[in-house]
Amino acid sequence: MDFRTLKTELEKVYSDITGSIEINALPELETLQEFTRLARMMPMLADEDWIGEAEDYAHLANQILMAARQNDFKTVVQLADSLDDAQRLLPEKI
Repeated sequence: MDFRTLKTELEKVYSDITGSIEINALPELETLQEFTRLARMMPMLADEDWIGEAEDYAHLANQILMAARQNDFKTVVQLADSLDDAQRLLPEKI
């Protein structure tokens, strides 16, 4: 998968996640699993100058999945906010 395709897929899945959160619902585990899978691919495609940020983003994706598995909505919301912040730290390519 090339970076552009990965970015498009990540944006679609993340939109589903935030849509659930906005209506005070826990995102579907399948959606979070797909998001985590895609986020884990980012470091493989990252340029050397932003690989650390990509790894951090993948770690946050894994954490939000774990929080959802524990039905911890408050932590899911906090991690979604952290993912939003992390997206701002990534280069414009993201």
